[in-house]
Amino acid sequence: MQVQQLPIYQFLEGTGKSFAIPVYQRDYAWTRINCQKLWDDLVDLNNNTRSDHFLGTLVTIGSGFEEYTIIDGQQRLTTVSIMLIALHKFLKTKETKNNEENILIEQLLDFLVNKYSPEKDKRIRLKPNKQDKENFENLFENSNNLNANSNIVTNYNFFFDKISSEALTPQQLFEAFRRLKIVLIDLVRGQDDPQLIFESLNSTGVDLTAGDLIRNYILMDLEPLEQEQMYKKYWVEIEKLTGDIAEFVRNYLIFKLRIWVKKDDVYSVFKKLSTDNFYKNKEGVLKDLLYFAGIYGWLTQIQNHPNSAINKELLKINKIEFTVCYPYLLDVFNELDSKNITEETTKDILLIIESYAFRKILVDNTTQGLNKLFISLARDIKKEESWKEQYINILSYILLEKRVSQRFPNNEEFESALINKEIYRLQSKNRNFLLESLENFNSAYPVSLDELTVEHIMPQTLTKDWKNKLGENWQEIHNKYLHTLGNLSLTAKNTELSNSSFEDKQQIDFQVSRLKLNYKLEGLTIWNEEKIVERAKDLVKNAKDIWPYPKTTYSKPIPEEQLFDLTSEDSFSRSKPSHLYFEEDEKGIELKNWRDLLTKTCNFLYEYSPTQFTEIQNSSEFKWYFNKDKPLRHSLEFRTNEVVEGNMSANGIIAFLAKICERLNYQAENIQFSIKIVKE
Repeated sequence: MQVQQLPIYQFLEGTGKSFAIPVYQRDYAWTRINCQKLWDDLVDLNNNTRSDHFLGTLVTIGSGFEEYTIIDGQQRLTTVSIMLIALHKFLKTKETKNNEENILIEQLLDFLVNKYSPEKDKRIRLKPNKQDKENFENLFENSNNLNANSNIVTNYNFFFDKISSEALTPQQLFEAFRRLKIVLIDLVRGQDDPQLIFESLNSTGVDLTAGDLIRNYILMDLEPLEQEQMYKKYWVEIEKLTGDIAEFVRNYLIFKLRIWVKKDDVYSVFKKLSTDNFYKNKEGVLKDLLYFAGIYGWLTQIQNHPNSAINKELLKINKIEFTVCYPYLLDVFNELDSKNITEETTKDILLIIESYAFRKILVDNTTQGLNKLFISLARDIKKEESWKEQYINILSYILLEKRVSQRFPNNEEFESALINKEIYRLQSKNRNFLLESLENFNSAYPVSLDELTVEHIMPQTLTKDWKNKLGENWQEIHNKYLHTLGNLSLTAKNTELSNSSFEDKQQIDFQVSRLKLNYKLEGLTIWNEEKIVERAKDLVKNAKDIWPYPKTTYSKPIPEEQLFDLTSEDSFSRSKPSHLYFEEDEKGIELKNWRDLLTKTCNFLYEYSPTQFTEIQNSSEFKWYFNKDKPLRHSLEFRTNEVVEGNMSANGIIAFLAKICERLNYQAENIQFSIKIVKE
């Protein structure tokens, strides 16, 4: 590695030099704001006596004689080149030029092209990646066919306009450019670690996404030709299939590692996984990513699954944005591809997941907090020897066994929510999904809500006629039923219907409507509380068929112990822990009581990260639990000269330990404990 400070013009000049932007680098992204700052710096250099201005760092790898691969700093290098092209073009098109300006034209050209290169492709020194290459090369032509949407063209126009404004003369601008300095870090391929240096220089993560970092990590230390091949063969396809690469990789990692991965941790976790499993086999990484990107494309509906029945179910899961199940579905489709399950089984799996998700939305108003379930679901299913033959049975059994926040809402809960809840106030995506599904149930000609709106049969604003028809308790009826399912329908004539009487709504729409939701309104002569409830109950019958409560014939012997972890939301009062398991240790540690669990876990977490744990002990949030400022009510020693407050309930201990895990950035799910089941 060579490190030196030098003016950027010295880096750019020299016979035969070229600068290649590798394919893994992101597109040119500097905007007019960045260019304005550079221009202001150049003006400032001209107006002040200081000798130079630090532009930034360039990291390169010499790929051959006078050929440099730009690892970091492409935005600065490209912008300076665009500015020099604009200055050169301005001088060339100037009608009258003095001798100094004619000399400057040739000087500028020396920084931009290799004039005597016999190969046309090697004449232009800077070689952007494929997305930017054409726009950059067009700047050298006398072409009016420039892409106005390109940052390269936009910034070229910016500099050309600034130069034309004569705030600086061409000579003044050139002299200011010669005073721009860089720190050049030139690496030796095979000896230096370009990724490590790149990460250090971009440690803030402000400009680069997790997707950018992952792409660079995989491709950076490959030879240029291999980079190009891998990029075209794999990465371009991965981008097409996933849309948001970082989110895809996050789901991929959750599926692979069976742990929850935060958005901010995607790159670091991916790097560890690839180092542990794919070291020096970059193509293996890309092959695996591409395979699962294809599945992810089906999940997100970027592409359709070839089986129409499966695709129909995937579309519905996508509509309600039930993304928490994606890691599990990556496993499902992998097993389908491996022929361990059939397409029919896959369709049934998706139906159960849709039913589970939508029932949770209706009953609990949320699907949050289900990440833990879908992290472990595939693994829990495969623990059963007969999982290939009984997949649906086992899946149903596991979901029906869940309790508290993970429970599968039963028919009574679902029916009550459908009848009594203010369906209209659901998120529009969920409300529309419900009404669209009811409308299209068992229909040979499904309709879309794109040209339809939700209609309140009893209107939101009651006229005198409506009040009279509803009776003396009209206010109570209106408050109770206005936004409920029984009073909602679909229409293409919302404006016409407005606050019209029920009779007028019948004539305008309901009696002529082809929508199934309006069929049973057609023959009615009155709309009141009785009819609203009656219609709701009728719709509920269909809803329970659309989103069925699963059945299972699978059964398991009642275990002697039940396993939990530090994220469990169950109540542990009047219970006693039996064993403690760290990171899926099969043997476990015998426990006497909850305080025993507390001390042993504190000791484990201390050993996991002594420095961080000590910081936690001394923090304002936790110091009262560790005897840092005052005596404890019930002091428990968890290691020599280290004590913790033991005066907590069982659930208090669990919450306390989970919070420490969070501060340590340790997965609380990895600490499990068992409780003996009392058999009646």
